[in-house]
Amino acid sequence: MEFAPNLQRNEYGWIILPDDVTWRKSMFPEKVMKHLAKLQMYLEQAIYRYVSEPGDTLLDPMGGTGTLMMAALEGRQVITIDIEGKYHELQKEVYAHLQRNHPDIRPSIQIYGNCKLILPIPCNHVIFSPPYGQAFKPSKKLTGIVADKYRVSEEEFQEYAKTTGNVGLRNTFLYNQDMEKVYKLLFQSIRPGGTMTIVIKDIIEGGKRTYFSKWINRVCHQIGFEDYAWFKTLMMGGPWQDIRRSRGETTVDDEDTIIYRRP
Repeated sequence: MEFAPNLQRNEYGWIILPDDVTWRKSMFPEKVMKHLAKLQMYLEQAIYRYVSEPGDTLLDPMGGTGTLMMAALEGRQVITIDIEGKYHELQKEVYAHLQRNHPDIRPSIQIYGNCKLILPIPCNHVIFSPPYGQAFKPSKKLTGIVADKYRVSEEEFQEYAKTTGNVGLRNTFLYNQDMEKVYKLLFQSIRPGGTMTIVIKDIIEGGKRTYFSKWINRVCHQIGFEDYAWFKTLMMGGPWQDIRRSRGETTVDDEDTIIYRRP
């Protein structure tokens, strides 16, 4: 089966995603637009159609605004977890909104808490985009860009991730420890033959590219996952990209979609 057969590719074979703003506004409540790290809807759909079938159970352990719930409109049961109470409540609102507009939607479960304390949860497939270490640590410059371009107030940005245990607040060393625990618990959650899809983007640190994908690949292989597929997407946007461009710094313009299989 081809991945994202209807989406264009550039000369490097990277997937070019159409703008999803209009689609998202038509499907989800307006307030989801203020979340800064929503998984792109065309990519989300391409992933769950590639790895799963109707009737499967999908899990997002860091659910954010609950974009994965769109898969419940195509016959998948969806479980989302979030450590931030604000986004857990938003996920419940999203599902209620989808139910009102699509009464035949498959069941979706929204769980509040730290996924490291909740997992394992039996599922067929995991699809998620983990944050970076210290990705949610605000700065004056970043807060200004977020406010100007994304219409998110300083107070809202400060609220984005504040709960103790949120991996996006951890330094690199503690972040790696936390994420290794998460990947182990996800391996335990996935039924044999199922998959884990990670959407991750490398960053520039000290003028050099930090390859998150290499660390993820090593850890997931040690845990027992097998390679299944790997795709690249052209991904130029986002507040973290904007702040680096505003400084004239080099940016990473490709995003990895890495799919592993549990034997």
